[in-house]
Amino acid sequence: MPVSLDKTVRTFTVLHQRGEVFHVVPARAMLQPDGSLGPYAEAWQDMFARGLKSTTVEAVDRWAAIRAAADEIGPYITEREWLLGHIDTFARCNRSADPQLPTRERALVIDVVLESAFTPVIDPTGPVIAWDRASAEERRVWLAEQPTGVLLRWYRHIRQIHR
Repeated sequence: MPVSLDKTVRTFTVLHQRGEVFHVVPARAMLQPDGSLGPYAEAWQDMFARGLKSTTVEAVDRWAAIRAAADEIGPYITEREWLLGHIDTFARCNRSADPQLPTRERALVIDVVLESAFTPVIDPTGPVIAWDRASAEERRVWLAEQPTGVLLRWYRHIRQIHR
């Protein structure tokens, strides 16, 4: 009896975020007649909990499914690069006189200012610091005291973001 080397093509759902693949499930996300999520309930719950994106492809196996979804998955980027991209967009589009940033994003803006060779122009009405003689910790504390609008102005200058 002859053996066929043709593999059948099946539907796979690739669950991914920022270029990282978390699950490859050989099915579409569907509720079962009993209301459950079926044999891949853990993967679907993870998708909703983490906010993962899903891409449905036709492939012969899991590895082929990842390759087929590669255009949508994109290259892997670190969380820092991803956050910087969001802050760049916020800095470019925000026109508020008193912008607000979450604590994590604000800390990242301060890190970017500290990592650069940029010397901030000291506001005469704000806190005083001798930038050249200050330690890294003194600079960090001083930057944390600055208004978010001032930090974003320096951030835009450092990252060369134009409105």
